[in-house]
Amino acid sequence: MFLYLNDHSYYDDLYDLHTIEECLDWYWSLRKGMEQHREELKTKEPDTDFDKEVHKCCSYTVNVIKINRYRHKKERISEWMEADRRRQEKIDNATPPDGVRCDKCDSATKVIDKTLHDAYDDNMRVSFIFECLKCQKRQIFYEDGSPWDFKRPKCKDCDVELKTKYEEKGEKLTTITYCPKCSFKEVDVIDSKNKRIEREKEEERQRKILEEYRSEFCLNDESGPKAVASLDGIVALSKKWKEQEKKEKDPIFQKAKKLKKLKLNQLKDLISKAIVDNGYTDLEFSKPEMGKFVIVEFSATDSKDDREEYDSTHMLKKVVKSALESTNWRLMSEGIHYRLGIVSGRLKAYEREEDLISLVK
Repeated sequence: MFLYLNDHSYYDDLYDLHTIEECLDWYWSLRKGMEQHREELKTKEPDTDFDKEVHKCCSYTVNVIKINRYRHKKERISEWMEADRRRQEKIDNATPPDGVRCDKCDSATKVIDKTLHDAYDDNMRVSFIFECLKCQKRQIFYEDGSPWDFKRPKCKDCDVELKTKYEEKGEKLTTITYCPKCSFKEVDVIDSKNKRIEREKEEERQRKILEEYRSEFCLNDESGPKAVASLDGIVALSKKWKEQEKKEKDPIFQKAKKLKKLKLNQLKDLISKAIVDNGYTDLEFSKPEMGKFVIVEFSATDSKDDREEYDSTHMLKKVVKSALESTNWRLMSEGIHYRLGIVSGRLKAYEREEDLISLVK
């Protein structure tokens, strides 16, 4: 049976194992780096518990790592399982080509094995080993019927195709690659027993690590979301502080902060005082428009009968803009309108921080 796709617990263990190993690597590498400063700190602060402070510092870093590992756990496991599912489906659903006969005696053949090639690439292919029912000669074909594209290596000295023979003794498999023409020979020994022992030792090491450190470094679905939310809150707050600190050093931001944020009644008083001294009376405001910006229309009467339209609108525009310069209100771009001695315009209020900064710019 060709097994690529495992049950969820396999991937859960694998992810947690990687999390533990990453946390331990970070912890001990940080400790090692800080150990170099033990005597330096002891001289400066003799009352400080060096080991306690180092442990605290390393734990902060490891805590961030384990939270971020939990953050991506479900997504990463899902990706692993989906990739293995594709591999499993590829080899399970692959069908051998029809009509393969022995190229030596032209007898019928049977499939005795199949292999998934390039399992971790986009172009996966499955090959099948066919064995002759009569003479046992073997051939390999891919599922599309093309022959296995293996090219035997050649001897570097005499350019003759190398041959291979196998010797099996107990759990040792010896592969001998040799040149039939010269003395070239390579011997490769695979000791299944040693490999099995090494594999079992590694599996036992992993089992012990999971058992000892899982509760410390691997967050569960109860504590994990809370830890992620807490870390995100700290990061967001830190970012906000940095942005605020940067703003505080910005002269444009400082200028925007100094703008007077006037309420509507304060605006009316300011405009009224500014225009009266310049010959405008009967100031009135309409009902404000309450959208993204507060917009209010105003009108007044030009009490100077000898002042023409251009002079009247130009003067009022100058007066209003000057009065509003240090406030969060501005005369809108259409300017001042004039009819029969009545002047009017619209004022817009800026409230949001980014709008005030834009206003100053």
